[in-house]
Amino acid sequence: MNKLMTIEHKNQRVLTTQQLAKGYGADTNTITVNFSRNRERYTEGKHYFCLEGEALKAFKGNLTNCNVAQNVNKLYLWTEKGALLHAKSLNTDRAWEVYDMLVETYFRARETFVIPKTLPEALRFAAELAEQIDRQKPLVSFAQTCAASRDSVLIRELAKIASKNGVITGEKRLYQRLRAWGFIFPNSTEPYQEYVDRGYFEVTQSNKEVASGNVRLFKVTRVTPKGQIYILNRLKKESMAG
Repeated sequence: MNKLMTIEHKNQRVLTTQQLAKGYGADTNTITVNFSRNRERYTEGKHYFCLEGEALKAFKGNLTNCNVAQNVNKLYLWTEKGALLHAKSLNTDRAWEVYDMLVETYFRARETFVIPKTLPEALRFAAELAEQIDRQKPLVSFAQTCAASRDSVLIRELAKIASKNGVITGEKRLYQRLRAWGFIFPNSTEPYQEYVDRGYFEVTQSNKEVASGNVRLFKVTRVTPKGQIYILNRLKKESMAG
């Protein structure tokens, strides 16, 4: 994705519909339609800003070298959380990859350390920093554990681990998410070969004798440490979008 022109509104970085569509490999109509179909999930000021009238005129006047048509009478600007909801709607590998890149290199790139000037500011900053560290501790610890571990786990075990790390889910619900993401076959517990090849899952086979005396082939799906980290991070991002 080419370097984006930085656009800010209300002290945060945002993207136009055109920028979002180009990055996600979609067209602007698809972005607009997905927004219309899921509008109840979006909150203005949290997921997007809609500029009209004098607000739009003033916004255009402050822009340089940005591809916003002068005759447009309504302009949507998408925040980081809005971009996440659009990635969920598109649910393509490119959309998720570009979203991750946007978070790291665009939306949060402006976050810089500001030295507190007064004692109250310093105390507030220290409290916010401590709270942020506490929130991230379980996820950091979990990611480090997964990275160091060589053990693959069953889906139900991953659901329990996720719940202990702040992402409340159960085995059935986690399977539903994995199917919705296109990782697992519909009405099955078996992953698509593409995600086995990526190293997210491993499938083992065993023969077992059933009550009739016949021998059946059973397949068991496990999530690798790499897959555990990816799935937990994606669940966390989706929960933050709400």
